[in-house]
Amino acid sequence: MQHMSDTEFERTCTLISRVLGLEMRAKRVLLECRLTRERERLELPSFTAYLNLIESGANPRAFQRFVDLVTTHYTYFMRESSQFSFLEHVAFPELEQRIPERPWKILCAGCSTGEEAYTLSMLVEEYSRSRSLPPVTIRAIDVSEPALEAARRGIYSASHIDKVPLLWKSLYFSREGEQFRVVQSIRNRITFQSAKLGDANALRGSYDLIMCRNVLIYFTQDAKERALNQLHRHLEPQGFLVLGHAEIARDREKFTYEGNSIYRKQEASIR
Repeated sequence: MQHMSDTEFERTCTLISRVLGLEMRAKRVLLECRLTRERERLELPSFTAYLNLIESGANPRAFQRFVDLVTTHYTYFMRESSQFSFLEHVAFPELEQRIPERPWKILCAGCSTGEEAYTLSMLVEEYSRSRSLPPVTIRAIDVSEPALEAARRGIYSASHIDKVPLLWKSLYFSREGEQFRVVQSIRNRITFQSAKLGDANALRGSYDLIMCRNVLIYFTQDAKERALNQLHRHLEPQGFLVLGHAEIARDREKFTYEGNSIYRKQEASIR
């Protein structure tokens, strides 16, 4: 395998930071492995030639492939189940009492291949069984178009849904050969869209609940602060922000900590 020179590696990391706000200097082996295969597929003689192509904008498909290769898409259904328990037992009852008539708006930022958004939709479906809830919409965003295409298909292998409760499997998935498709009632409340967290117009509107888990951990410090400010601006007063367990929102003038990497927008905050 042809290795990146130190100059090529630094150029790659600078490009990723500029375009996506991600800090990848600790991921040299990963970047080399993923981008070497892509460079060879494109029959380019060096990483410099590959980076020239990506930075030129002359090949949008290659650029999108680059974005997909340098971002992480590891996720699964029911991930961090204790946070979903908080939503079911604390956040949803509070929203039901506080805004009984207005539709609930949820954002899933960094939705990857859809498992988190579909888990949220199934949780809403379960919660609404014995209640008369207003409509609930889930906007799910990601920078990777291939990941979004997989999310929109909503088809998963048996091993992929092994953490889903048996009752949910029977209610919310239909079998298609050896695979399982999310049923239409769960899909209907979700919109999957391409958007980059950090872009000024990426989030649009305001949300009662934002899930942004295991996304900020890859950001540079500046990008992380900008993203948290953006998430704060787009939360409704008293709205909930759910982060990954390795991520922290430190600004106590903007957020109060509810435990388990879950934050509430301060009531006195001004959007």
